[in-house]
Amino acid sequence: MLYEIHSHAQIQDLQARSDELGHSNEHMDVKLVSLESVRIARESYALLWPLTKEPMSWACLELDSLSVVATLSLEIQKLEHDVLPQLMVQESKLERGALEALLVMQNSAIKLLHLAKCFKESLGILQDLVSCRAEDVSIMLNDIVLHVLRGNISWLQARLPVLAGLVTIMLETPVRFCDSDE
Repeated sequence: MLYEIHSHAQIQDLQARSDELGHSNEHMDVKLVSLESVRIARESYALLWPLTKEPMSWACLELDSLSVVATLSLEIQKLEHDVLPQLMVQESKLERGALEALLVMQNSAIKLLHLAKCFKESLGILQDLVSCRAEDVSIMLNDIVLHVLRGNISWLQARLPVLAGLVTIMLETPVRFCDSDE
């Protein structure tokens, strides 16, 4: 049996019906086609991953790709909830909290580039919207860190709203794991 997933709600439905579906002796293939947004990927992975483990005989080839997007979601949400608010309340000088936030931003820039590359490789394509937007956020993070470390602190305050917008756009980006026409 093949179960195509085009939304988080379908994963929730599959999870809710897992006892009923798991009692059949039929092998089930779960094909993850798309999700509404990067933001929901963590929750989707948390629901889908246990369904592919024993004793059920379910398989989902896109699970590794979903894992990458879930990690990407976690990294972007860390920026949204922890780093950006901390930087927006800092004075126009580099205090300890701002320096720590800049270090987290630099690390996030590196992680986002790596995750974008991993996602493209898992899909087997050269370019997709999720990876492109992750790369955009990474470039912006890196630029901000470099300018601030060179002493251009006012540049930080001017760029934070743009970065916040990119983070929001990234989290709202729909995720496509494969062509639905396949």
